[in-house]
Amino acid sequence: MIYESFKRLREETPNASAFLIASGDRSVAINWRQFTDDIDIVVRLIREYAPGAKIALLGENSYEWMVAHAAILFAGGTVVPIDMNLNAPEIAQRLRFVGARALIYSSLYEEKAKDVGDQLPGVVVAGFGSLKTERFLDKVRSFFTLKDSIWSNRARVADNEMTSMIVFTSGTTSEPRGVELTIKAIETFIRSSELSVPMNFGERSLMLLPLNHIYGICVAYMMLVKGVALGVCPDFRRIYDAFERFRVNFAFLVPALADLIASKIAKRGASAEEALGQPLNWICTGGAPLARRTYEELTALGVKTLCAYGLTETCACFSMSCTKDAPHPCSAGKASQLLEVETKVSPEGELMIRGPNVMKGYYKRPEKTAAVLDDEGWFHTGDRGRIDSDGYVWVEGRASRTIVLSSGKKVAPEELEDKLMLLPGVLEALVSGEGESREIKAEVYASVSEEAVRQIIGEFNLTLPVYQRIHTIVVRKEPFARTTSGKIKLEAAKK
Repeated sequence: MIYESFKRLREETPNASAFLIASGDRSVAINWRQFTDDIDIVVRLIREYAPGAKIALLGENSYEWMVAHAAILFAGGTVVPIDMNLNAPEIAQRLRFVGARALIYSSLYEEKAKDVGDQLPGVVVAGFGSLKTERFLDKVRSFFTLKDSIWSNRARVADNEMTSMIVFTSGTTSEPRGVELTIKAIETFIRSSELSVPMNFGERSLMLLPLNHIYGICVAYMMLVKGVALGVCPDFRRIYDAFERFRVNFAFLVPALADLIASKIAKRGASAEEALGQPLNWICTGGAPLARRTYEELTALGVKTLCAYGLTETCACFSMSCTKDAPHPCSAGKASQLLEVETKVSPEGELMIRGPNVMKGYYKRPEKTAAVLDDEGWFHTGDRGRIDSDGYVWVEGRASRTIVLSSGKKVAPEELEDKLMLLPGVLEALVSGEGESREIKAEVYASVSEEAVRQIIGEFNLTLPVYQRIHTIVVRKEPFARTTSGKIKLEAAKK
């Protein structure tokens, strides 16, 4: 589907915009002809010098990153996206673990990439995003004839069921694992999501989700397949400018950016249309739960707010809100409506999924794979939840985070966190159980004084059942450290 869609767009609408790049105060378009030409040349380089290789990508969201990713897929290689926040030894460890033959990096991370190269002499380290790169690719084009193009009628493309990506999980506590995924898994996400959210050829959006995470990768391909022009926004501090500059119709983003855009819009108008000069039809958040407060702010600004739920192991596919349905605030959206994707809740209350989107396994970790993928092909998400009569999924928290009190009663920390986030001044909250009695502890970051926080939570406690009441309150001076997908790093929070 991805290859066929790219080929069709190249042939039928070669001059239509595939990407939009900021240049000064202007927006410069890259059309489908150039995008697919650039993919073509990189595919041929890979097939010539690194056939079937595992190739790591390190860089901010960019046009070049997407060219490289698509080229590795179509060339039959395996993409290994790398988190930009990792240091050089951590990156080297991951490349060594998967047996990567090359690291492709953006110019912003040249120093870090060269440090990795020093640690791994056998790995080819090459950069993109500079005039030198453009001159090199222009020179290389002269060595290939038109008949060798991957867009010709007799072109060879990768098997969509082979391992095409090894994506490391963005877990908040455990050691990241390399998840083996296929092109078919991405295509399953696309077909599933098409049933929930409308997109039309020629509409505009942004690449806002980090491309080293599976949700960002899948969403980018979904929008490209539909002919949506993608605005490149590598600096999230200028997100509002990007919404204005590229005249965005809709967007996928993490909750932290949803908070930011809601705040920016509210300061500039009574609605998104007034603030941005045109309607923002909808946004869809994923990667972490969206706070009820943000949902209400965006709704008041006339922005339909959707949510999506999935894991790296399910290629981001489990559920997504449907724009045609009545709002289901704070749900995780409607379970996939594809016939080949099955979802259910186990007798123990765990969300489970089976289908072509599910990972092949954890790379070189058969025992870890067997712990979550059963003999019938069901993936055990590790998340507690339910699926209501309308097919909407409600995630109630990680099974591993459930607090079992000395009395035997169970408390879902996520439920208390959601309620704390609605209290005046509370910006972030993390709930846990401490000591042998597992009494409830809340760690919060707030915009009001510590004295005010303690008084507010004290009053809140009186509304709770006795066993759910917060015993210890810790007021932070700084926000929690988070993963690039917006989740609080639980291990860092304990320190």
